[in-house]
Amino acid sequence: MPPATNKETQQLIELIQNMKSDVGTLQARMNRLVDELHVTKTELNAFKSNVAKDVTYLTERVDGGHF
Repeated sequence: MPPATNKETQQLIELIQNMKSDVGTLQARMNRLVDELHVTKTELNAFKSNVAKDVTYLTERVDGGHF
């Protein structure tokens, strides 16, 4: 394999710099998605709890408090 030319070396350097930038962008996006997922899970759990409380309240109202 012949040695790389100066132009090829420069192209490889630019490629690596672009890839580093892309990886940084992807890591930042993944961090945001992880944060959004955590918030969504927290909100979903609060929603489930609120629905359960509402169902209990409505059941007691309909049954007059007797099960």
